Amino acid sequence: MSLSQKAESIASEFVFSDDDVRKCSKQFIFELDKGLKSVVPTVCQIPTYVTKVARGTEKGVSLAVDLGGTNLRVCSVELNGDTTLTAKHAKKVIPPGIMTAATGAELFHLIAHEIDQFLQLHHRDALEKLRQSKDVLPLGFTFSYPAYQTSINSGILLRWTKGFVIPDVVNKDVCQLLQVAIDEFNLPVEVTALVNDALGALMFRTYTLPLSQTRTSVGAIFGTGTNGVYLEKLSNITKSLGNHDDSTGEMFISCEWGSFDNGLLVQPNTTYDVKVDQISMNPGNQMFEKRVSGMFQGELLRVVLNELYADPDAGLFRGVQWNDPAQGEGPAPFFTPWAIDTSLLSMAAADNAQELPALSKALVETLRISADHVSADDVRAVKTIADAIGKRAARLAGMAIASVLIKGGRMTVDRNLLPVTGIVENPSDVEGVDIAVDGSVVELYPGFERYMREAWSVIDDIGPAGERMIKMGIAKDGSSIGAAIIALIAQMDVRHIQ
Repeated sequence: MSLSQKAESIASEFVFSDDDVRKCSKQFIFELDKGLKSVVPTVCQIPTYVTKVARGTEKGVSLAVDLGGTNLRVCSVELNGDTTLTAKHAKKVIPPGIMTAATGAELFHLIAHEIDQFLQLHHRDALEKLRQSKDVLPLGFTFSYPAYQTSINSGILLRWTKGFVIPDVVNKDVCQLLQVAIDEFNLPVEVTALVNDALGALMFRTYTLPLSQTRTSVGAIFGTGTNGVYLEKLSNITKSLGNHDDSTGEMFISCEWGSFDNGLLVQPNTTYDVKVDQISMNPGNQMFEKRVSGMFQGELLRVVLNELYADPDAGLFRGVQWNDPAQGEGPAPFFTPWAIDTSLLSMAAADNAQELPALSKALVETLRISADHVSADDVRAVKTIADAIGKRAARLAGMAIASVLIKGGRMTVDRNLLPVTGIVENPSDVEGVDIAVDGSVVELYPGFERYMREAWSVIDDIGPAGERMIKMGIAKDGSSIGAAIIALIAQMDVRHIQ
């Protein structure tokens, strides 16, 4: 069997058929419903205690800290009350040693230090005025890890994901830990809201929409990790809730869908998925995330290509001279777990030229090999595999969003009144559902939205006409700004009650 035939054969293992989409969606909705009724270890359905959607008319200044899987971001936001805002940002790469430290002290000290540096640089005058008036700036903590909330400004960490392994933070209130660190710097800042990145992206988008447009009801992240939030009726949340505002009759729920179907009852599972899971930091957990998120797609591609390289009949990268660690050249990325990221898959999807020059160049640079040893067959094989992995991820992502739309009752409009013209690149402006998405995968992978829409159209409760009702917008880097918006609204609500 030739290299191209072997690549096509492997690619076929990643096909996620229409029947698979429908089957997964039914299981997804089942797990969503189960999570609303009791505390479960998979799709946790965590109440966020955020019960209001930003109207676009709020005014004020607030802060946010976003602890992602790669970067720590600090931002300040001034809301102008007319759907516009002004934001200032700072970003720091999280040192790997802090992500795996024995205690959380270093992590929270780092966060507080970055807040202090940010305020000194951008808001020195306001900082002094706050200290004199004994007022505080509200801060939203974007914490993109499963945390059980009993109020809007508290959250007990359930488990780490995305490469973090700090044992002594698990089962502790991360808002309290951050507040203690902030107080050590004597900063007039109060953590008023714990927000995950999906909810932050949603709130950013809905604040900046025209006042006449339908407010956003679903938010999703497809980046280093993945998660989704949606607006659920309080009457459907039958597990115990802490004190909350019930005036709206609704609350945003954080699905924590990265752990969907950990038992692999319905999800696709190849031998390559198994290998990636085995070398991950959390084998057997976050099985949906390991098929969709950016952290794992690159590694999945690397594992597949390694098998093709080891197969003498396939002959992938035949004749390549790899880096020799004994000569001080460093290990070859091709043989180093997690050394290939999803940008290579995005490049593969974007390059449709006959000779694939862009992908060929990316392979040479990423793998640090000579262009003389990368054949046209090699590049075509990589594209075949990469495209299959990316398409499966996008259809799985679409399945997840479709499931929360259905569960949240957002697809109840009579779709028979809408014209059915198949999949469209730009949905029509009919009244429908608005979704906010963020993350490098959904933003940078060509065709990701189109594959998602294909999945929406084959699910019975949505169909081609329902797919046209769904508007999706990128809330780029919106999680931090959204957290700041939520923090300000939370502070306003507390002061209104007082």
